[in-house]
Amino acid sequence: MANKKAQEVTKKATATKETTMKKAETKKVETKKAAEKKVENKKKENTTVSIAEIEKLYTEAGIKVYNPNIKGNYRIMGHKKGSSLNLRADKYIIFSTNEDFEAIAPLKGKYSDLTLAKGGNAQDGSRPNVVEVTALDTLKAILKVYATNPLNKIPVAA
Repeated sequence: MANKKAQEVTKKATATKETTMKKAETKKVETKKAAEKKVENKKKENTTVSIAEIEKLYTEAGIKVYNPNIKGNYRIMGHKKGSSLNLRADKYIIFSTNEDFEAIAPLKGKYSDLTLAKGGNAQDGSRPNVVEVTALDTLKAILKVYATNPLNKIPVAA
């Protein structure tokens, strides 16, 4: 009888040890997955430049910043109803006027990270179209196209 009790105690101890080991292994796997996800998320974050750098890019391209004193990640080009750039952590979204969108449309296919959606921002009558870009070089190239619109240009003093 004492031998049976000893066997039961040993079985329980072994089962408890196995359960503890399984929990520890599961926790290690979960911790490793969480760490990998954190690294992946960090890569996604901050792939865009700051809004101050966007303003500098506007100036370099010859585009007037209509609302330079506004807070946040939103800048309008040229005039009150001009196209606008919205800065996100992983991409640049430009809500375009019809005129600007038509100028950008021929670039579709030239840049792999350029996405165009005619009428993609239908709630805004001034800027009904959406242009999305993820690469800074592509953004610089399309800003040059936006700069060809006389309404977006920095006024030249006479």
